[in-house]
Amino acid sequence: VLAADLGLDQILIWKFDEPGGRLTPNDPPAVALPPGDGPRHFAFHPNGRWFYSLQEEASTIALFDYDPTGGRLTMRQTVSSLPPGFAGSSFASEIMVSPDGRFVYAANRLHDSIAFFAVGETGTLRFVGEEWTRGDYPRSFNFDPTGTFLYSCNQRSDAVTIFRVDRESGRLEFTGQ
Repeated sequence: VLAADLGLDQILIWKFDEPGGRLTPNDPPAVALPPGDGPRHFAFHPNGRWFYSLQEEASTIALFDYDPTGGRLTMRQTVSSLPPGFAGSSFASEIMVSPDGRFVYAANRLHDSIAFFAVGETGTLRFVGEEWTRGDYPRSFNFDPTGTFLYSCNQRSDAVTIFRVDRESGRLEFTGQ
């Protein structure tokens, strides 16, 4: 069982005893992220080996290798969830891996965007682009069951905006809705 702890800047890890329904700290019991980064959400790649952690305060994504036998995370890459050259304030809020595992998406509040990254052969991320959410403060987003559409829930504008997902490039195209 894993949990992001924004205040401790850690991903906490427990062993789950299924018959007894108990959690006990793993060895090690956590993996640390840089002080002040604030891990908020995470997503596993469909292969179950790659773990992507989104840091709210730093607006970064950290790639970890996941060892399911020992419950261990080993960090391999950190990238910004914001476009190259962005210098303003922003707080990352949501992360998801596309259903086919080819792309990772991350929402940025204040920048009001969803960034998308290509997943390389070893799980590493390469920035592909970003799309304005057509709303204010994207709190969360999700894919429809087919993976064709992405819905962005924009907290401060009280709106859900819909994007068509280009499955070849990962790009998002606003539908006008």
